[in-house]
This record gives sequence, structure tokens and C-alpha cells, in this order.
Amino acid sequence: MSVASPDRKAFHEFVGRHQSFLLTTHINPDGDGIGSEVALALWLGQRGKKVQVLNDSVLPPAFLFLARDVPFEAFEPEVAERRFAAAEALIVLDTSNRQRIGRLAAVLERHAIPIAIVDHHVSHSGFGQVNVIEPEASATGEILYELFRETNGGLTREIAEALYVALMTDTGSFRYSNTDTHAHRMAAELLGFGLDPQRLHAQVHSHASAGRLRFFGEVLSALEMRADGRLVVLEAAPEQFPRHGLVGADTDGLVDLPRTIAGVEVVVLFSEVDPGKVKVSLRSTGRVSIDHVASRLGGGGHVHAAGVLLRGTRADARDRILPELERLVQALAPAGSPS
Repeated sequence: MSVASPDRKAFHEFVGRHQSFLLTTHINPDGDGIGSEVALALWLGQRGKKVQVLNDSVLPPAFLFLARDVPFEAFEPEVAERRFAAAEALIVLDTSNRQRIGRLAAVLERHAIPIAIVDHHVSHSGFGQVNVIEPEASATGEILYELFRETNGGLTREIAEALYVALMTDTGSFRYSNTDTHAHRMAAELLGFGLDPQRLHAQVHSHASAGRLRFFGEVLSALEMRADGRLVVLEAAPEQFPRHGLVGADTDGLVDLPRTIAGVEVVVLFSEVDPGKVKVSLRSTGRVSIDHVASRLGGGGHVHAAGVLLRGTRADARDRILPELERLVQALAPAGSPS
């Protein structure tokens, strides 16, 4: 990762030019989006800046403990208008796709506000005046960590905790292929602030309800094996969510589970939370690059983890996605053979 790049310098200048900031992240925010918001809000607050955090979605229960010192607001039309009107600048974290900030995108069209983006997804070039997009980073929190260190740090235990959650969740607790030496080094340095990694892991991952586990079991029991067992297909129907008392964000982690099946190369989950809106989540075990499958349809992500929201039925989404995934998988050499 480059140090003091032109984009990073532009970010520091952006922060220096403005006094009040609005922060947001993508719909159905994860640990990287939430952790990055908390870390940046606290860091900006140290510098005497005014900060508000407004997301399209409510704060997931797993990350409520991070919001002790940073109030989170979920989208309401009147609140959004007030927050945009009061802020001098907007910083978007963990997405560089305008549509991924949900209902805030429409509000953005009515406000001429300077925008900075900090993201590690490869699929978009950014829609801000400043775009710090570094696909080689394991998490957006990792980029923020470097940005903070470039200004002589100012890290506190609370900031370190938020950054650790961002890194831990986006690397799958340091299991995913985006985990590199820099991620481990960053984790070690953050733990030096007195963090308890076991406690943090438990706080993030010990919030599953019995309904969520039943939902996972219901979806997994109907999984399809295609392309000689190398492609796993999962589906979640609209009626399943209210039956188990769940919302769309409760599918988090579901698509990763079949990656442990021997011989699987790609997993795809078609999740229809609301009728006519299908969230497609894609995962690769390492040999298939899937980011372009999502980006071609307006989504994005990483080489081995990507997604897109499609209009239509699950059958429509399957028709648009599965042929390409099957082609990619069938083009692979048998596992273990010379490339």
C-alpha cells in the first residue's frame, strides 16, 4: 500500500478545509463500515470537528457496543435533509458506489456538498471530489489506520477497538484470502492498546437468535450443488424472513458457510428480502474471480467476495448470474492439476 499518495494527501487537505462532517456507509452495514465510521468520527472529534453519522440502515445489534460515544441515525427523510444541510462535507466509507448508500443517494442529488470516499472495493472509481480507493487493503479500516498514522496518529483505545472490529470482520477473523502480513501487523499494533480480542469476537459474533439459526438451517438444507459440485446455490425467499423474525442483514455470514464443502469453488446466495428485490451475494474459494460478475450488473466488491442488488424475481436473477458462474467454474483445471 502506498504511503502519502496523492489521494491520501488530498484526503488530509479535505479534512483540513472543513469543520463539520456527515459520515455514511453502505446499506446493510457490516463491521468494516460501522467500525470505520466510529473510528473516523472519534478521530475527527479529537481534531475539534463536528461529526454526525447517518446511514440508510439501522445499526445492527452486533455492533451496538461500538456506538457508546458515537450516535448513529438511520434514514428518515426529514433527518437526512437536516443533516445534509448542516454538514460542510460528506465522507462515504466502505463503498465507492453511489447507489450503495441507499436512500441517501437521492438526498445527495439535492445538496451540493463536497464528498470524500475511503474504500477498498475494486469495482468503482468513486464519485467524490476525493477518492481514496485502495483495493489491496484488507479493509477500509486498514486505510483509515494508515491515514491516521500519517498525521501522527492520535489513536486511542476506542479508535483502536473500532479499527480492530473493521479488520477482524472483513478478514473473516483473519481467515479470508485478503488477510496478509500488513493486516496481521496492524492487528498486533491495535492489540497493544489493551484490547481483548476474545471479548471483541464474542461481542460481534454472539448475537445470533434461535430464529436466525433456524433460518440458516432452512436455507442450507435446500442448497443446490451444480457444475459437478463446484458451484453451490442458495436461495432465501421473502416469506422466510418474517417467519423467523429477521431482516435482510441477518443473512450476513450465510453465503460463507458452504465454502467449507470439499471441492466447492463458488457460492452464490439469492436473497429476496422484499418481493422483486434480490440481493445476490457471491463468494469464491480462491480460484475464480467473481468481482466482474457483480460489477457488470451494477454491483461490485472484491475478487473473491462480491454482490449486487437486482430487480425482478429470484428466477430472473438466477438466469442472469448462473450461466456465467457455471462457465467460470467449468473453465477451471481440475483442483491439484498444474495450471
